[in-house]
Amino acid sequence: MKGKIFVTFGNKRESGMKKILLITLFILSCEDSPIIDTNKNTYYDDIADITYLNGYFFSTNYDLSTNAGSQIDLLTFEMNSDSVYYIADNFDLGMNGQGYLAITNDGTDLYLQSKNSFLIIKCSSIGEKAFTRWDTITVNWQPAGLAYQSENDSLLALYRNLDTLNQYRVRTISKDLSIESSKDRIFQLGFIDTTSYGVYTLAYNSFSFYMLGVDTTMNDILIILDNELIITEIDTLLDSTVVGLCFKQNDLYLSYRDKRIEKWKSY
Repeated sequence: MKGKIFVTFGNKRESGMKKILLITLFILSCEDSPIIDTNKNTYYDDIADITYLNGYFFSTNYDLSTNAGSQIDLLTFEMNSDSVYYIADNFDLGMNGQGYLAITNDGTDLYLQSKNSFLIIKCSSIGEKAFTRWDTITVNWQPAGLAYQSENDSLLALYRNLDTLNQYRVRTISKDLSIESSKDRIFQLGFIDTTSYGVYTLAYNSFSFYMLGVDTTMNDILIILDNELIITEIDTLLDSTVVGLCFKQNDLYLSYRDKRIEKWKSY
């Protein structure tokens, strides 16, 4: 059985009003109501995607509590004397119910993409929010990863088509979302799971796309595509608790549910 729990947000052609209502339910806390649980305990939460910035790895806890109030922290990892990465600090992001959060950085700030709410969040390395904005995408395209492309100082956003579950889309968008898309490409991954998992996160390095996903045999895989979105390599990952990836220079690191961060290989 797979270790990851990914909730498919919405189904097919939801109205704009329904999207707004769902996002409102995710974001708003109901702390005035005595029956609403606002307790926060992230100890048992998994982590999610990772990014490397200024000597630290960053991630978030994967909030499955269903509690109101603030439930999600930005986590900072550093290496100890045994060369093991551990949580060194955490910063409250004032959010809940976002599901899996993809994360990337531009060398200065962090960017997060919510799988559930279609939000893209820009924040500092200590969790100070610059903006929280909705992605400009129709609701049949489920967020599936976010990466930074240094060549044009832009974000790469990956999506999964909920109407055709082996179809994916990658868009080049400005970092402040003011330019909707300067490049927009759709491609197929016929060997990818079409139930709950699919491809769920993205990294970009040296003109190649690196994606984590689950195939039709329920194996976790790393898919590498060139800049034309042609597959160049597929690796099977034996540890099914893998949840995220990022580059530290030319070394690819993977994150795991139990808060481990380990080097995979160099490219």
